[in-house]
This record gives sequence, C-alpha cells and structure tokens, in this order.
Amino acid sequence: MSENKIFIKRVTLIGVVKFFTSLRGIVFLPLLTKTIGAYGYGIWSQILVTTGLFAPIIMLNLASSTVRFLSAEKDNKKISKGIFTVIFTVLLSGVFFALILFLFSDSFATILLKEPATSFFIKLTSALLILEALNQISLESFRALGQIKKYSALIILQTILEIIFVALLTLWGFGLFGALIALLVVRVIVLLFSLSFIISHVGFSAPDISILPSYLAFSFPFLLMVLFDTLINSSDRYIIGFFKGAEAVGIYSATYSMGFLPIIFIYPITYILSPTVFKFFDEGKIDKVKTYLSFSLKYFLLFSIPSVFGLTILAKTMLRTLSTSEFVLFNSMFIVFLVALSAIFYGVQAIYSQIIMIEKKTNIFIFVFGIGAITNLALNIIFIPYFGVISAAINTAIAYFIIVLLIYLKSIQYIKFKVDFSFIVKSLFASLVMAVVVYLINPIGMMMILLTVFSGVGIYFVVLFLLKSFTPKETAILFSIFKKNNFFEKY
Repeated sequence: MSENKIFIKRVTLIGVVKFFTSLRGIVFLPLLTKTIGAYGYGIWSQILVTTGLFAPIIMLNLASSTVRFLSAEKDNKKISKGIFTVIFTVLLSGVFFALILFLFSDSFATILLKEPATSFFIKLTSALLILEALNQISLESFRALGQIKKYSALIILQTILEIIFVALLTLWGFGLFGALIALLVVRVIVLLFSLSFIISHVGFSAPDISILPSYLAFSFPFLLMVLFDTLINSSDRYIIGFFKGAEAVGIYSATYSMGFLPIIFIYPITYILSPTVFKFFDEGKIDKVKTYLSFSLKYFLLFSIPSVFGLTILAKTMLRTLSTSEFVLFNSMFIVFLVALSAIFYGVQAIYSQIIMIEKKTNIFIFVFGIGAITNLALNIIFIPYFGVISAAINTAIAYFIIVLLIYLKSIQYIKFKVDFSFIVKSLFASLVMAVVVYLINPIGMMMILLTVFSGVGIYFVVLFLLKSFTPKETAILFSIFKKNNFFEKY
C-alpha cells in the first residue's frame, strides 16, 4: 500500500501543476477572442501551433536523453557537462530553424495564412522558437536532477507571469503584438531562473560534443514520433488556414482547445508511471509492472470519461461565455465530443506505450505514429475543402484510433495486463447520469457553469461509490493520502 500511496502522491503533485497550467488556455480564450477577435486569435493559434510543431524538432527530443543518461549519475561534473552539451546543441539547432522561419516569413504568411501582413508576427515567432526550445530543455533538466518541486514551481511561475503579462499588454491596447512580446519576456525570465539554479546545483561546464552521438541515438525514434504526433495535432489548422483563412482557424482552434482538455489527465500519470515500471521491470517484478499499468489505465479513465460527457454538454455554453458568439458553431458539441474522444485514445495509447518502451522497441512508434499522421494529413486534404472544420475533428479521431489500436496489438505481444471492463461500464453509466443532470440545469454565465461542473463531479463520484466501483484497498489508499499533514510529507 505504501508504494501505491507514493505513486498516487507523485501523480497528484504533477497533476495539480498540469491542471494549473491548463487554466492559461481557459483565461486566454475569453481574453484574446474578445480583444483581438477571430482573425487575431487565428494568427495567435497558428503561432502556437508553429512553436509546438518546431520546438520538438529543435530540441531533437534530447530531453528524454537527459533524463535517461543523467538521472542515476552522481558526478556533478558529468551531469553539468551533459546538461550544457544538450543546451548548447539546442541553441544551435534553434538558431538554424529560427533563421529559416525568419527568412521565409513572407512566403509562410502568404501561402498558409493568405495574409501577407502577418509576416511581422511570424518574424517574432522565430525568436519565440529559440526561447521556447531552450526553456523546455532547461526545465526538463530538473527531472534528471530529481528537483520535481522546483520544476513544478517554475512551471507555475511561468503560467502566472504569462497570464499577467498577456492580459496587461492586450488590455492596454497592444493587441497581438503585445501578447507575443509577453510570451518572449516570460520565457527569458524563466530561462534565467532555470539556468541559475542548474549552475548553482551542478556548476557550469563547457559542452562536450563527444557525448552527443549516444544522446542522439537514444532520442531519434522519439523525435520522429513527436513530430508525427504534432503533425496530427496541427495539420488540420494549416489546411483550414489554407482553404478557409485565419478566421476559420481561430474558430476551430477555440473549439479544439476545449475538446482536448481530457489530455491533461494522462501527463501526470505517464510522468510518474515511466520510471516506476522501468524500475520494476529491471528488477524482474513483472507482476508489479502489470499492476501499475492496470492501475494507471483505470485512473486515467476515471477522470477522462466524465470529462468527455461534461465538455460535450457544456460546449456551446462555455464557448459563448468564454469567447463571443462568432466562435459558436452549430456543430460545436459534435466537434468537442470527437476531439475529447481523440484525447482518450491518446491517453490509452500512452499507457500501453510504456510496454513498448520497457522492451526498448521504440522504432515501433515511428511506424505507428507515421501511419496516423499520413492518414490524418491525407483525410484533411481530401475532406476539409468540402466539409470544413467538422471533417478535421473526425479525421483527428480516426488518426488516434488507428494509433491506439496498433499500439495495443503490438504491446500485448510482450505484456498483457488486466483491464477493469466492469469499472469502465460503471464510469460510462455514472457519466451519463451526470450529463443528464448538467443538461437539465443548462447553466448560463461563468458562475453557474462552475457550480454545475462541481455539482456534476459530485454526482459522478456518488454514483460510482453507490455502484461499488472501487475496492476497499483503493478507497483506503485514497483517504489515507489526503489526511491532514500526510499529502505533503517527504517522498
């Protein structure tokens, strides 16, 4: 039970951080849509998609290598050398890609956004790319150093500063330009904090290029996987922008962002699950590997299933409240449902992917995510010109269903673990009960929406407990974790 308690505590800590950072999107949605409109929000969305697309490429996914090679290292000089070799490599890579984006910004603006005037904002994005990559790689070093609390504190600080600076500059009339400057300034601040801590903890070392080949060999399969996954998440925005313009991108992005919220439940789980199951597997404790995989899947579905129901029912009300009426489509509920379902597919594959990583068969990810990305891109090119944004949501769900199916079929060749289908049925029933109540309430206004959400969560868990969805051991663990002075004990 003590091992389970530690696991849940760690997942909860990262979950709190991820939940807090998700508030940034909820705040930005009404703030930006009401200050810069659908056109400006469409450009903002494209810029965020661009940084999301290129940042993993610039980083060469060396963050995974940093964690893999330095987590068990005791020599501070070797740790410092590894970290600053990676940072130096990412800096060079960032300058290269940013220069390309800067030089071709006019073409990018004309071809993809059909708005030559947006070239200036794309030039700003080139600077943002460098800072975003350096910021991410520096923060990931905290995982290798075992400084999860400091990592969490800096992520929260970044979120708070972004919200404050973006709000101030846009409300003062600087518009989209002010919002982008805010992102640049915040990333500089957080990067300086990160580097100062790393230097104070392990010192500064000159880069050692000789260690780079082994780092790149480990990270390369993941790099392609991340690239393909990013294409699935972003190709629809680019194709919508090409055929329908920036305004359509803004409207779709607002709905997509809301629908993909269930993804926040998988990140804290896999963040802690990976090192846990790797350790047990290396120790030959296969039964514990299966237990933690089963446990993680159950608790991901515990939160993600009701979120799909709730977001679907509240889709139009939340879009109307958080933005303006121009962001509400007649099929907004269906789009949110499809995107939320895609988030569940992604979360499930992330858990089964742990088995692939345990067996060190990471090349499988290139094949599986490559098929998903190609399928998604082809379907978007074929159907978006004729059926618009609804086809983009359908294509996203199809792509992630293909991925989760292929990952599942491959993973069970190595390790099979128990799936609690009885719990899934009970969760679906409890979610349906919750959705009916939320639909009947039909909240209007932010305060009523929040009250309805809390009420819905309460109804969902009451129904689950009435259906005896948790074992006595699970219930005991959950209650023991959140006793006074217990959650924040050292672990």
